[in-house]
Amino acid sequence: MNQILILTRNVLIEQEIQQKLQALNYEVYCSAKHFDSYSQQTQMMDLFSFFQYVILSETICESEVKSLVLSLKEYSLSIIRKVETNLTEMDKEYLETEQIHAIISNDDSIDELRECLHGLKWKQKQNDRSYQNEKVGQLSRNVSLIRSNQFNDFEMSSKEVQLLTDALHRLSPIESKVISILMQAGNQIVTREEICHIIWNENPTKSHLASLSSTITRIKNKFMYTNLESAAIQTLWGKGYKMNQKLLECIQNDQVFSRIVTND
Repeated sequence: MNQILILTRNVLIEQEIQQKLQALNYEVYCSAKHFDSYSQQTQMMDLFSFFQYVILSETICESEVKSLVLSLKEYSLSIIRKVETNLTEMDKEYLETEQIHAIISNDDSIDELRECLHGLKWKQKQNDRSYQNEKVGQLSRNVSLIRSNQFNDFEMSSKEVQLLTDALHRLSPIESKVISILMQAGNQIVTREEICHIIWNENPTKSHLASLSSTITRIKNKFMYTNLESAAIQTLWGKGYKMNQKLLECIQNDQVFSRIVTND
């Protein structure tokens, strides 16, 4: 069982996210006491070495997050920032520079949390040398179903094709919807507000925008180890999102991959 530590100033407001994580069979430890001890730099046991994930609550201010991130980088764990309604500029910067590895909120469903944590776990395994010797076929029961000559034009090996296939199969319905929206836009930038309006069919709220940011993060995590020169989705701050053009061409030029994304 994987262990998750939630650092917070108020354990009561973490009950909802804690229950969702426990439903996914994670052992969750929520503590305000250890956050106070750590922020005051008091002597304490090497607590973080026992956890694979640390969630920094929205109750922790930016200056405290900055200090925590610097210290937590010394440990082999994934750092997750929890937000309530919207991202701060520091959250965005930390996410893009990989100083934090994901952003979640109470609005995220169990499905979305499951895929987020799975993506982070996969990233951790990729950094483990022993994992490099495992067969890629073990990552998904579906990878053997795809055999496409189209990928020869993109100089992708069979292993890279399988990794891309696995990433596509692991997209949640809302993540597939975002990919479809960006595919239709082609080389154009789509604003965050436009995407929210299409997905939820109403004027975007702060909650929608925060949920979209979390969704984009999860998509990037799932495509992290495919043969893309940069992130699957390009974030242009103040403008919106744009799909990686190589990924766009791969999906558009393969009927099977298009069906995976559109669920046809």
